[in-house]
Amino acid sequence: MKNNIKEYIRNYLKIIYVFFIIGLESLGNMSAVSAILEENLVKKHKMVEQDDIIDSVTMARLGPGAITANAVAYLGNKIAGFLGGIIAGISYTIAPLIIFLVIYGFLDKVLELRFVQSALNGCLIYICVIFLETIYQMGKSILQDKLNIVLFTLAIIIELTFNLPCMYIIISAVIIGLIKIFVFQKGEQQLLPPCDKKII
Repeated sequence: MKNNIKEYIRNYLKIIYVFFIIGLESLGNMSAVSAILEENLVKKHKMVEQDDIIDSVTMARLGPGAITANAVAYLGNKIAGFLGGIIAGISYTIAPLIIFLVIYGFLDKVLELRFVQSALNGCLIYICVIFLETIYQMGKSILQDKLNIVLFTLAIIIELTFNLPCMYIIISAVIIGLIKIFVFQKGEQQLLPPCDKKII
């Protein structure tokens, strides 16, 4: 019993540490978060799979509230259940909140400093590189059949041409995916595969 309690505490402390670091590195920017989530949770700590990162971004955009907080809470829940989602969400927001409170009083003066501007530009370059790598990795895992390639191409064309809210595009893709499963692939695979959830 005591060993189980210690294991749970160790696991939750790891969640706190990992998501605190993610919040510290990303500072709330969604374009950076998706790349940093993959770097930390998939590659470094192996807490989730690549598909889980993709699912978290999709679900985060469908739900109300901040997209980054939704994605983090989704992944925390995936790792350690409902409590894991709460802990991950809180841990992720602590670092940006502390930094914002510390620099809030003299933010304008700090941003005017030349070395700060250079540092921020360097961070943006690093984030862009990681983000492009993440897009490439996601593309390899998703664009493996003709329907996904067609949906991907149509989504880009519609977004660039009509500038529709991304939620409409996501919902349309979800509906098409459900039609594909229930109509064209019925009987080929389980619609709801058995759950095998582990804590880290």
